[in-house]
Amino acid sequence: MNKKIIIIAVGVVVLIAAAGGTWFFMHEAEPVPVAVGADGKPVGDAVITKKEPMYFSMAPSFVVNLQNERGIRFLMVEIDLMSRKDDVFSRIEQYEPRIRNDLLMLFSKLDRDAIATAEQRQGLQSEALVAINKVLTSESGKDGVEAVYFTKFVIQ
Repeated sequence: MNKKIIIIAVGVVVLIAAAGGTWFFMHEAEPVPVAVGADGKPVGDAVITKKEPMYFSMAPSFVVNLQNERGIRFLMVEIDLMSRKDDVFSRIEQYEPRIRNDLLMLFSKLDRDAIATAEQRQGLQSEALVAINKVLTSESGKDGVEAVYFTKFVIQ
């Protein structure tokens, strides 16, 4: 009876060791981010931590007439911007009239069919992001807005 218990215990230990060994050798380790210098090469053993996002509201709302509509249709969009860089929002405030102009021109070219689906609205978000960063780059030499969020999107 004692022999059976010992054999079963040894078998269980071997199975646990085999499972642990398999997991150890098959498990991929998480990559550790490292700081990168201007030359693109790692700098020391410093770990990069992402800075907390900051948000900027483009108030007031953007309101435009939609194109090719039988009746009068309006689009109202409220936009919030996200960045992790400290100086971006001061530059946005400085160039806000041009940014608002370019966004109004972008939105005023739309018709209802161009913004009917969620995918089309996401495409519009991408176009708005490009337009904003284009103004920042042409005026100050650097962009910095990472995301555009539509916090209100109303078609009436």
